[in-house]
Amino acid sequence: MEMPTLIDMPIDAVTMDGAVHRISDSIANGRGGTVLTPNIEILRQYRSTPELRSVFERTDLRVVDGMPLVVALRLQRTPVPEQITGTDLLWALSGAAAQVGFSVLLAGGRDGDAERAAERLRAEFSGLRARTHACFVRPDTEAEELARLRATIIAAEPDVVFIGLPFRVQVTLMDELRAALPRTWFVGVGSTFELVNGDRSRPPKWLQRLCLEWAWRLTQQPEMWRRYFVDGMPTAALLLASALRQRWRRA
Repeated sequence: MEMPTLIDMPIDAVTMDGAVHRISDSIANGRGGTVLTPNIEILRQYRSTPELRSVFERTDLRVVDGMPLVVALRLQRTPVPEQITGTDLLWALSGAAAQVGFSVLLAGGRDGDAERAAERLRAEFSGLRARTHACFVRPDTEAEELARLRATIIAAEPDVVFIGLPFRVQVTLMDELRAALPRTWFVGVGSTFELVNGDRSRPPKWLQRLCLEWAWRLTQQPEMWRRYFVDGMPTAALLLASALRQRWRRA
């Protein structure tokens, strides 16, 4: 079966159940891997940064987080079964981990964010083995923060690591740690801990289907206007044009 692409970015056409089964089966067989959840911002960085693109293409599982990407795939007649957000994947994998006894580590976020999220997950999934490590990167402290985080993850040897860091940092960190922890799965989840903790909320489903989640987020984080209107709009326009071109070719 042909792997779908979005402006040359590869995408895995899997369901949530399929993704969780693939990861769980791999862990049970002693194999690790990496997961990314692309949206418009990640697509922009994929296209603009060769180093990130190279690492991204070595990723084992790429599931579509952003609804505009889901719509674009439908438009170009290479649909994926469903949208899989980082938040939904965090909940689903934690449930599977609790059921079979895998350990998880929540890494990233401001002080307290990861621990609060772990508490929510433990309350939901009895027996979940979850550790945490806060890591909020800033230019002046990034190197030392990441060094401490690497040491914590390597010492813990978890089955799954949820990395709540900016895309550039999480991709590089995952790629670096794979050699040290070949049996561990690394899942990039961005700012998901805030959603698990209720610090931010997801929009209603009808807004998501209309690809207006960005507008909802701006009501909660108006400082992100540049990401959407300056950085994101050109990529969104290019995505639409590419999807229409692919649709015409397939027709």
